[in-house]
Amino acid sequence: QQQLNVFTLSQHCLFSISFFVSIGTNMSVNRAVRIHGKHDLRFENLPVPEPEENHVLIKMATAGLCRTDIHLLEEGRIDFIIIDKPITIGHENSGTVSKLGPGVTTLAVGDRVAMDPCRPCGDCRHCKRKRSNLCPNMTLSGVIKTDGGFATHMTTPAYTCHKIPDHISLEEGAMMEPLSVGVYAVRRARMEKGDSVIVTGAGPIGLLVMQVAKALGAGKVMIVDINEFRLQLASKIGVDIIHKSIAPSSDPKAAADELKAALGDEADLFIECSGAKGLVDVAIHACRPGGKVMMIGFGEMAMHAHIGMAAAREIDILGAFANFNNFPECIELVSAGKVDVKSIITHRLPLDKVSEGMKLIQQGSQSKLSLIVHHNLLQDTGRSVQLLLPGEIIIFCELS
Repeated sequence: QQQLNVFTLSQHCLFSISFFVSIGTNMSVNRAVRIHGKHDLRFENLPVPEPEENHVLIKMATAGLCRTDIHLLEEGRIDFIIIDKPITIGHENSGTVSKLGPGVTTLAVGDRVAMDPCRPCGDCRHCKRKRSNLCPNMTLSGVIKTDGGFATHMTTPAYTCHKIPDHISLEEGAMMEPLSVGVYAVRRARMEKGDSVIVTGAGPIGLLVMQVAKALGAGKVMIVDINEFRLQLASKIGVDIIHKSIAPSSDPKAAADELKAALGDEADLFIECSGAKGLVDVAIHACRPGGKVMMIGFGEMAMHAHIGMAAAREIDILGAFANFNNFPECIELVSAGKVDVKSIITHRLPLDKVSEGMKLIQQGSQSKLSLIVHHNLLQDTGRSVQLLLPGEIIIFCELS
């Protein structure tokens, strides 16, 4: 085994990242990127898993590298989610069915699929009330108690696999998970056709949310960010208005007035995707009476906001966690050309360059879109890192 280089993910902490790579190729070995705990990431050789009843084995193709993966490595946890045993990361996944477990009748070997990482229990009161994304017993591949897709193979329940048509690439398949977050949020907000919508944060989720809002009938969509690269990409993929905010304002009303002037109206729906401090308060001031604030970006668990004002003006404040059975709609939106996920991808890396992808996200956090990991790519085919800040980084997962 060969130990690869140590690198720094931030100016404040040194993370020892140990990648262990066997010399030579063994098709019976599952090569996986695993978090063992805080600051401890390893590239390991594991047995190829056998699919149990109603599960399938997936030969991985691509996986998205998400800020969630970085946070798990930096902190060893996300809120209540604690890394208490080694886990293979990667929750934005696509691949090909390579083996069926007993009882699987809905899939066939060779099917190209995108995999929903959410695995609710099906028995709790939330699942029975069709709120399974809130299931307290849920596992989530690559995040909560279940191995994910930064590996050459993974197993998953057959019901989590959604077939993708031939004209959709496996790269696009890996983007169904972040897209599902956007679709669920817009659906949960009950946006009406013709609504004026403000989206703050032009990262991957914000860029997908604004496209979903347009696809589902929004009258006018404005996206707000501090980064010109992100805003120009938003303009390219069809937003109505881009607005560059120089810096967060200490006066939420003044900041809201600026946004309303740029939009030309009060917002019917304000979707906050950045997690930036103070923006929920700005959203309350920017909405019309009876409007809605949808929170997707969670920067602070405790925050200052004019909740009394929201109550008096009947402004609904909503949140969205993960997705609720939205993959079929996501596939249809991409298949019909109503949502462009490919333009958000800026870098493509092989599985053994995951550490470099993490550095790109950490160093370019102000301009990060997303990263995808390709499992069968042998070298970086991303455009110049010096000239193009990271967007969606795709990891190719198959190694030869």
